Amino acid sequence: MTARRPRPRRVLPDDGIIDPIAVEIAVGGTRLVALTPAERMAAATTILARGGTPYLVSKRLHVSGSTAIAFAAKYYQQAAAQSRERQR
Repeated sequence: MTARRPRPRRVLPDDGIIDPIAVEIAVGGTRLVALTPAERMAAATTILARGGTPYLVSKRLHVSGSTAIAFAAKYYQQAAAQSRERQR
């Protein structure tokens, strides 16, 4: 019986710093990169702002469909709030 290799960690502990290079690598989908929760949200926001879909967020960030939908819901909720603020 062969031992299974441990899966690489995809989520790093939140250190309060957003690495724009890591975010851009994740957005481009060129390779798997470990991100903090804030970096994951920044990457999802960038993908959605560029016209991407929750499916694309799921594939590029290697998250479940429900997580990608939650990112999208938060993004659209924030965008709607900003739109309401500009209309005032």
